[in-house]
Amino acid sequence: MATLLLSKVTAMDNYLESLGKQVKGQDVRRAVFETFRIDLDAISKNKYGIKLNVYPEPIMKSVRVSLNIDPESLDLDGKIMNMPKAEVMDRYIEVHEYSLSCTETRLLINQIFGVNLDGISSLENSRLSIFSKGQWITHSDLDLFYIHTSNDDSSLDAGKTELNKAKSGSAELPELLKQKLINFGFTYKEETGIASFSYPTGESVPDSLKGQIINAIVTTIQAEYGES
Repeated sequence: MATLLLSKVTAMDNYLESLGKQVKGQDVRRAVFETFRIDLDAISKNKYGIKLNVYPEPIMKSVRVSLNIDPESLDLDGKIMNMPKAEVMDRYIEVHEYSLSCTETRLLINQIFGVNLDGISSLENSRLSIFSKGQWITHSDLDLFYIHTSNDDSSLDAGKTELNKAKSGSAELPELLKQKLINFGFTYKEETGIASFSYPTGESVPDSLKGQIINAIVTTIQAEYGES
């Protein structure tokens, strides 16, 4: 009988559900590391991750409740935004009585840390390496392209891996991909083959735009490289 390979998201969900208890923030972060090898505690400790003026309102209200203030009050928002991200997660989960669903937990991780586990799971075997928030988010020795982001995801570079350069004999990006990235607002350096982008507001690149950029690279891999 063939073995069914679980997606990383499904594997993480199974891990959390197997705990058979109220799941705390530290349990979630351990599950992310065990499944994805992404260290949320390191992101929090180093003050990396998504850069926002405020978190989404449901998070802000929950953390205000945890601080025993009016959930509509803005008085301590500066304090909340200066908290370690792990503490924000812990306070939110505690206010919600450790009863978040797996889907709600993944959304919370994305909103606080800027780590989209559903998106990362979908990139398995895509041959795209992503280095973000001081660590590899997805990586394989067979990858053909890479995205390297700043620690707060406000800027990023994209280019060919050393393997791809050796295979193709050139660092230059495929013309169609180059034009797609330029249309997103990237600048491209012919001499290095690296495309660079910075988000205009200084905040982290929004998920929707990151998804479009990643899709442009992955579809290029599928169209131009196939099984190579």
